[in-house]
Amino acid sequence: MTLIKDKMELIQATFQEAKEKATLTNNLEELNKSLLNFPNEFISVAYEGASMALAIKSIQETDSLTKWNDFYQRFGIKHSSQIHVGLGWAFSELNLDLSLFDSEISPLLKYRVLDGYGYYEGIFKRRQSVRTQQTPQHFDPLSLRAYDQGLGRSLWYISQGEVEKLARSSNLFSENRCHDLWRGIGIAVAYVGGTEISVLQQLVNESGQYLPSFKCGVSLLIQSRDKADTISNDTNTIADFLFGLSCDSISERLKNIEENTNSTSEQMYFDWVKNIETDLCS
Repeated sequence: MTLIKDKMELIQATFQEAKEKATLTNNLEELNKSLLNFPNEFISVAYEGASMALAIKSIQETDSLTKWNDFYQRFGIKHSSQIHVGLGWAFSELNLDLSLFDSEISPLLKYRVLDGYGYYEGIFKRRQSVRTQQTPQHFDPLSLRAYDQGLGRSLWYISQGEVEKLARSSNLFSENRCHDLWRGIGIAVAYVGGTEISVLQQLVNESGQYLPSFKCGVSLLIQSRDKADTISNDTNTIADFLFGLSCDSISERLKNIEENTNSTSEQMYFDWVKNIETDLCS
């Protein structure tokens, strides 16, 4: 348990330090060089923190995402998931409607932005988002599903890696929200790492009917780490425990499932998720 908490503290410190660096510089090349000095295991979090700061500056200075998108296209493709999560932090802090910037965000990655929005609200607006389960009024049903994924991620951090505390928080929510919450929990558990096999088994038991969603979140994170070249020993351990597969195999499976998911751009993320649960996580 102590290792999980230590890793969470490192993640938070990495985010804040990178956010401050991005706030204090206008030189994107120098910013990127400084981000490359962060430890590889959580380097994507550094890009996430920088993304939040750059998005806020871009919106406040130009009323657009031009500067943020410049950094993303030049330096951030490798960390695309986390950079879009960081954009979601910015939208939540500024209380902005994501639809105002729809044309500047890839439809498939839009849902990672909403994930970041939900995570931010879980951490910083806990009373309304967790205790009383209020949701942003301007979100449509698909947006709320992605929001809940991010909210689920926040529950793992709020619980500090204690499954009993996590269960008390997740049980506050109605059943129709729990699939998305547990997918987010899976993403967080797999990203933070430091989780002993006994704790992973507790999570499997606690997830119950939502186990495919939990495993789906883990697989999404494995693919994200694979893309960013940040696979760790913890990532390999959870991949073997839950799937009996290598991280490479899981990433390839997700890529194939995505390529064979026939859907509209708006629905594609959740159709992809559904197919992952059916093909890999059942």
